[in-house]
Amino acid sequence: MNDNKEQTIASAELREMISHAIITTQNGEADEELKQSISRAMGRSAETAEEQDGDEDVPHKKSRKRSAKKHDGTEKRSANLKGGWSVRKKTGVTLGFIFLALVLVMGIAVVLFFYYTGLLKERDNHIRTDPPPVDSRDLVDGEDTLDEEAQEKELRALLEQKSRKISDENVMNVLLIGEDIRDTASQDRGNTDVMMLISLNKENKTVTLTSLMRDIWVYMEKFDINEKLNQAYWYGGAEYLAEVVEDYFSISIDRTVKVNFKQFIDIVETVGGLDFDVSYTEAVAMRDPLDEQNYYLKNPDGTDYIDLKQYGKDESVNYYDYEGKFCTIIEYQSEDDNEIHMHLNGNQALAYARVRYGCGDDYGRTMRQRESIEKIVQKAKKLSLIELDALAKLVLPEVETDLTEGEIAELLLNAFEYMGYDIQQMRVPADNYYRPDIINSQSCLAMNTWQFQANAAFLRYIIYGECANVDEAITQYQQEIDDGTFYENNDFQPPVNW
Repeated sequence: MNDNKEQTIASAELREMISHAIITTQNGEADEELKQSISRAMGRSAETAEEQDGDEDVPHKKSRKRSAKKHDGTEKRSANLKGGWSVRKKTGVTLGFIFLALVLVMGIAVVLFFYYTGLLKERDNHIRTDPPPVDSRDLVDGEDTLDEEAQEKELRALLEQKSRKISDENVMNVLLIGEDIRDTASQDRGNTDVMMLISLNKENKTVTLTSLMRDIWVYMEKFDINEKLNQAYWYGGAEYLAEVVEDYFSISIDRTVKVNFKQFIDIVETVGGLDFDVSYTEAVAMRDPLDEQNYYLKNPDGTDYIDLKQYGKDESVNYYDYEGKFCTIIEYQSEDDNEIHMHLNGNQALAYARVRYGCGDDYGRTMRQRESIEKIVQKAKKLSLIELDALAKLVLPEVETDLTEGEIAELLLNAFEYMGYDIQQMRVPADNYYRPDIINSQSCLAMNTWQFQANAAFLRYIIYGECANVDEAITQYQQEIDDGTFYENNDFQPPVNW
């Protein structure tokens, strides 16, 4: 009876220790005492095994099993007659249970890992030759500012020079691709709404979010065309888009991950929504992407519109412009007065991240996208295992990636540590290191050789830990230009198109 009671107490203590170990691991902490105890137990097991290997009288493992089974009752009775287990024996048995439990937990984790990786979709990298559709709102009046034929010879010469791509075993660069909402609805592959390089620096413990502007004008050698960067995905899929980014910014992209707008909504809903300081202009402009989202989600018209009256603003100041876009002429005394602290649901947060026209265009949109990702990371730290499981089941079936199973396992095992890293943000190209152009009646961001080299250097400085932000990166770049050392470390030639 006493023996059963002691075993019950030991089991309760074991469950508490394992629970504590799991919780502290989730919180990014380490239960050193538990780890040391297990290590000592494993050490004693190894010593015992060595002693047994050297003993010729030790029976075969199967024989020992049968022998133990045969005399099991006698040995237990003998132990009880002696007054129960010794402290050392109870400790050893408890640690043994812990070790077995951890092995079991690892086994379950492996099963879950293969279950989750099995949910992932295959990447779509088939080649296209037909041109992608162009949004009429991207077309502008004015003559083209680029003479492509005059620069053909220089372009061909530059393409023959191989670029040197920067890589580092301590840094993992993953290209996050956000699929256009219309392509998600039609289950087709189109242009990309989001191109964000997520760089995990394990040495410096930083995560860098780099927005790649969709309007960067590039030459796609494989298809012999000049187009915007986001159209590389239309022509060749994620793999080809990554190749183009590598060629123009001299950085090694290790893996790609493609998500769609529904997954973004699911993620935001799972973490309980996101808080933003939204301007009145943004609140009104959100109605344009909300109309589109509600159409594809089959929501009633006007779903999730921001009610400005509850913030003391009269709806009568709103109007539709000549293109039929909803606008506002709300007046405010200061920038502080222009901001509303809002809690947005998944549909609203997606609209906030997608707003472009009238709110900083693509510059403002990429900033809001990075802000959204950072807020999701901060809130994901507080999710329980049950919530994470529910999120995985919602999101993973639509994720396309070339991450290997081993890489996914490593990311999962260290997720809580990585979410504690400092988050840095930047945009490429940086201000003053490109020029606005009109090409094929489309507004675009054009860069020549030295501007591509400068932006590639900014990426390297920040991602690999030499600088903490763009201002520091520009200062270092100018210093290296002035002292003549820049081209010693930046000798690659991008395949520029003029």
